[in-house]
Amino acid sequence: MMQNTQLLKNLRNTNMGIVEGQNKLATGQRIHRPGDDPIGIGYLLRYNTELSRSDEFLENARTGTGWLNTTDSVLQQATHVLQRARVLTQQASTGTTPEDARKQIAAEIEQLKQQMIAIGNSTYNGRYLFNGQKTDVAPYTNDDAAYQTTDDGMYFLNVSASVSVPVSITGEKVFGTAGQAGPPPVPGDNVFQVLDDIVKHLENNDQDALLADLALIDGAADRISFNLAEVGARTNRFALVEERILDEQIGLKELRSKVGDVDMAEAIIDLQLKENVLQASLATGAKIMQVSLADFLR
Repeated sequence: MMQNTQLLKNLRNTNMGIVEGQNKLATGQRIHRPGDDPIGIGYLLRYNTELSRSDEFLENARTGTGWLNTTDSVLQQATHVLQRARVLTQQASTGTTPEDARKQIAAEIEQLKQQMIAIGNSTYNGRYLFNGQKTDVAPYTNDDAAYQTTDDGMYFLNVSASVSVPVSITGEKVFGTAGQAGPPPVPGDNVFQVLDDIVKHLENNDQDALLADLALIDGAADRISFNLAEVGARTNRFALVEERILDEQIGLKELRSKVGDVDMAEAIIDLQLKENVLQASLATGAKIMQVSLADFLR
């Protein structure tokens, strides 16, 4: 009975070892519960937590890059609108433009203003780009765009536990201070007001005012160019941040692999050894089972 009991115990232990070996090979992980490695499980949980946080920061960095790429695109569109407005204003300021042509130019300038307002209300993933922290509120309306103030806060994205990078640009920094327009060097001349004034000057055939409007258009274009440079600098920063996070993740994954991953060659050899032990145990048990009291009474 003692032999049988010991045999069954050994077989059970060997079978448990085979099952554990099969689990390791099937999952590629050597730690499935704290008892497998009490110290290693602590490191494994720490690495998994760091990687989870790193994934959030990486997503923020990629969101920031997408936001700024969209901002760059719409500012390029605003530059094209101003270029067209300048060509039309230059054409109308020569003094040889007939009245019906001035009316057509005025109508196109009005459409350019509407397009500029649409650019000012551009969004990325449902968030308005040019209204500071009020990303859920449109900064401009069609009627009073020249007199509407935008939120001067800054929308940030966290790219590490201690670093936040700004992604938003307030509308007045791009399109000019609300309610301000006039000949240079008046700061913050509002591009919507400039376009409105060009329409009035066209209707009144005020050539001197149209010539002054050209300088205002140039000032608005320079302001947008300055903001394009700012957007480019921020985009480069997000690219560097994303690269750093990816490098950190590679290091964390290597550390996690050393703690939690199975050495496949070693695991296969260990499993084969346990299977051989099982076969030997079964063969030995078969011999023990063949012996009975009748064998000693012969």
